[in-house]
Amino acid sequence: MLGHPGAIKRTIGSQFGKVSENFAMDRVNCTGREQSLLDCPHGEGEGCRSCRAGGVVCQPGYKMELRGGSGNHEGQMFFGHRPVCDNNWDIEDANVVCRLLGFPTAVKATQSSEFGSVPANFLLDNVDCVGNETSLLDCPHGDGPTCGSGDAAGVVCFNTLDFSIRLEDGEVPYKGNVFIGMYGVCSDGWDIRDANVACKMLGYLGAEEFFSHNLECSRAYDTNPYMITNVGCAGVEHSIRHCPYAVNNNCSGELAGVICYQAPFYNISLNYHGKSSNNEGNIFLKGRPVCDDIWDRTDANIACKMLGFPSSLSSSTKSNYGKVPLNFMIDNNFKCTGSEKSLLDCPSKQVADCGEHEGAGLKCNPRSNSYPVRLVGGALTAESYSGNVYFSSYPLCDHGWDMDVANHVCRMIGYVGASEISFQSTYGDVSTTTMVYDVQCKGLEWKLQDCSYKMDGDCPGYKGAGVVCKGYRVELKGGLTVNEGDVFINNQPITYNGWDIKDANVACRMLGFGGATSATRSTYYYSYIYFKANNVACTGTETNLADCPHTV
Repeated sequence: MLGHPGAIKRTIGSQFGKVSENFAMDRVNCTGREQSLLDCPHGEGEGCRSCRAGGVVCQPGYKMELRGGSGNHEGQMFFGHRPVCDNNWDIEDANVVCRLLGFPTAVKATQSSEFGSVPANFLLDNVDCVGNETSLLDCPHGDGPTCGSGDAAGVVCFNTLDFSIRLEDGEVPYKGNVFIGMYGVCSDGWDIRDANVACKMLGYLGAEEFFSHNLECSRAYDTNPYMITNVGCAGVEHSIRHCPYAVNNNCSGELAGVICYQAPFYNISLNYHGKSSNNEGNIFLKGRPVCDDIWDRTDANIACKMLGFPSSLSSSTKSNYGKVPLNFMIDNNFKCTGSEKSLLDCPSKQVADCGEHEGAGLKCNPRSNSYPVRLVGGALTAESYSGNVYFSSYPLCDHGWDMDVANHVCRMIGYVGASEISFQSTYGDVSTTTMVYDVQCKGLEWKLQDCSYKMDGDCPGYKGAGVVCKGYRVELKGGLTVNEGDVFINNQPITYNGWDIKDANVACRMLGFGGATSATRSTYYYSYIYFKANNVACTGTETNLADCPHTV
């Protein structure tokens, strides 16, 4: 990436001096074959201190660098501190240079000293790469004695090192055409899965809609022809950087666009004997306790829905989870009907004499929330998905963690199995309020509730369990387009007994689409001994086929 042939040694502990604490990554775990650090499994750089910077001592030799451009992604090509002549210089040569410098590809090969005149001590001339070389010296070339100061070769690389995303031309902040760095995103192949990833990069929960047209008519006359095209996200990635994409000037559509989901923000929290809690405790609204005088299960149901749970398991009174402060809500008694979206929508009245032992509390029902499995801090590629294991918002402790359990976890998210496991929060420290541990599955389960497990807050944050899952998730096969086909999970089909539009809606949402237009039954004979599921009977509101009644 720095243009040197290799490394002599690595350094740790900020050997070359303290650095600022805005780290780009941590826990980098390269094999040595990657073109860029961004291609290696890594964390997000949270929690590192100024005295913990990693460093390197590079091998001496022909250093490759770009000079004269607006950033490190463009400029005249210098090799061993000497320029390269532009005779026969083309995009294949530029691609080799950009990949050696850590960029995925070249946007443009430049000639005639586009970034300014250079000294006439040229090192190479008539470079003729095919595109897969690991050094310019591996390409056929001459020694460049006849070139002048205006004959330098240069490149413009696709700059993913500044993979910042923004929306433009929308009338509200959460709507607009998508731009990444200096490039627009083309609508060719753009769908709701790509839009979901874009919105998550922007800090939203996901995408409500996607669209494929310019919001501003004058965009049709933009002078930069290069765009990010054919984005192909699965929908679970943390960044479009981890999705398949191309950079070229072959966009046949217009700019891709999104309308991100605007989830309401409720300032609500739970306190469990002096500690914050996910689903059980005394309730606090806008930082203040709620009085228990007329508090009941209906009120608790509304509060749990505000917290992201489907319902409550119980309501409590008399500060069941510890004494509360006396700064009660002004309207501190709620009497909900059950149809409200927020406690603030419920009828309420003021009670002046609530004490520290009169706080309202509740216990929400997380078990019916399916504990969806997700991996955090790792990377998603076409072949694998890695990270620390979370069940919903609860991390998995590495106590009792082994390959058998990892295989079950990977299958829960639609992969064939696990290729490796890790301990001690390899992909970054995890939250410790409540953790899952000692998971034991039989092998046929689709969700955590069907396995035995324990939960508490005694596992430290550096003990997170990690995994690399292999294979593919839910997929469609046999269709003419990406949005149709027979449903396969872990490469096994689902029998069509009882299959209908409600089941199809759930499958389509799992794949990142808004829903299904029809449910089909295959006429093709699959010679499978084992089907993944039979007699699936969804209501249509589930987020996972695993939540639907079915037989295996």
